[in-house]
Amino acid sequence: MKPQEQHIKYARKILNFIEKHDHFMLSGHINADGDAIAAVLAMQMFLEKMGKTAYAIFSDKKLDHRFDYLRNFNRIVNYDPEKGFDKKIESAIILDVPGYKRLGNVARLLPPAQRVVKVDHHPCEDVLGHIDWVDEEASSTTAMIFEILDQSAMEIDLDLAKAVFTGIVYDTGRFSFSNTTARDYYIAAQMVDIGVKPSEITNRVFFENSFTALKTIGKGLASLENYLDGAVNVIYLDANDMSKNDQSEIEELANYSVAIRGGEVGLFIREIKPGFHKVSFRSRGKVDVNAVAKAFDGGGHSRAAGCRIEGNKKEILPRILEEIRKQLVEK
Repeated sequence: MKPQEQHIKYARKILNFIEKHDHFMLSGHINADGDAIAAVLAMQMFLEKMGKTAYAIFSDKKLDHRFDYLRNFNRIVNYDPEKGFDKKIESAIILDVPGYKRLGNVARLLPPAQRVVKVDHHPCEDVLGHIDWVDEEASSTTAMIFEILDQSAMEIDLDLAKAVFTGIVYDTGRFSFSNTTARDYYIAAQMVDIGVKPSEITNRVFFENSFTALKTIGKGLASLENYLDGAVNVIYLDANDMSKNDQSEIEELANYSVAIRGGEVGLFIREIKPGFHKVSFRSRGKVDVNAVAKAFDGGGHSRAAGCRIEGNKKEILPRILEEIRKQLVEK
């Protein structure tokens, strides 16, 4: 299956940009997920194969340990503004980031816009650089990275193939989400031909949980409530539950929240600390949850988005439900 003409155009422009520069900063969005981490590490491997210097830098103090099997994971720098960063940064490639706000503190390290490239599949919030490649039809940013690799004609080794496969399998929910395309299957098949073992990666990313995490998932499911005549289903965990777990291990509750017959929107609300919550939205398609999340300074995709919000459950839930209700009425 051939890439789209637009993909080829942007991939070649980015390759030309890379050839002209030597010292790169790479970064993804705050609260980095599998696509952001895999895309950054894939690009780092590619740049280093080309003889470039490339630093993978995230604002997160701690990254999701499920992806530590990827090459160079232990080289990722968790940026602390107080300590600074003393390595030479000439240019930047920003991946899976729709705008400055989602880049976090790493935004302080950005060179001038003419030396910045952005590759992303989220709705654009800010134009970050000289080249801004945004494809909302792409399943993942990692799938877009493959198009750059493909146009370079560089051989993809097993480590690079694992990163490409990981980003795609994560953001397509094991090829089960509506964003999955024929191109994703084509790319994944090539990665398998190189030596990727799908069962090893999917089991590691989706099916390895601690005993405590599975108990907490059960508690989250037991908390399930529905609103707006069953159109909205909510899973809630308080700060005590959250303190016992690595957040990444219970993130699947976000997908469970919308896996209910008759439901249109699912919410997974967890109290990060007293009076402060993180909300994950999921939609079957009738409600644009990206628009809902943006009402609370969050963002994402039309079917999967998130935000952070202050207040207790009794304060925040009515506000969120009202935004969803507006969307349902408009439809």
